[in-house]
Amino acid sequence: MAGNQNSGGMRPTAPQNNPANVSATGGAGQSGTQPARYISGLPYGQGQATMNQQMSAPMAGSPTTAPAPMGGSPITSLSEPTQRPDEPLTAGMDFGPGPGSEVLSLPRERSLSQILSSMISVDPTGDVQELYNYVASRGF
Repeated sequence: MAGNQNSGGMRPTAPQNNPANVSATGGAGQSGTQPARYISGLPYGQGQATMNQQMSAPMAGSPTTAPAPMGGSPITSLSEPTQRPDEPLTAGMDFGPGPGSEVLSLPRERSLSQILSSMISVDPTGDVQELYNYVASRGF
């Protein structure tokens, strides 16, 4: 056994000793999920509770392929001629010629109190309710 090259010790050819062996997922492995991370500095017991919560519902990892462009029109490069020669450059903006931002179908803006109000029913701690009461009393 003394001559066995695989009997332990530092082996330069081992994968863990190869500096070129870098994970493309940033050390998160190939499981497709982000690892749970302990957050230090939290009040007693909250760190472990946070860790348990992360492990019970792992977050998805980074996508491995670029997302496909949305919509039906292909993406054109900046050097190609415009595909909309009659549309003003400022179309979709709230200044200049052309239609304003109302044509962009953006989600309507909601106040902070409206956003918090929609979150109250899913907050088991009651913290969102307290925050909502504070924000609503200030008129936000």
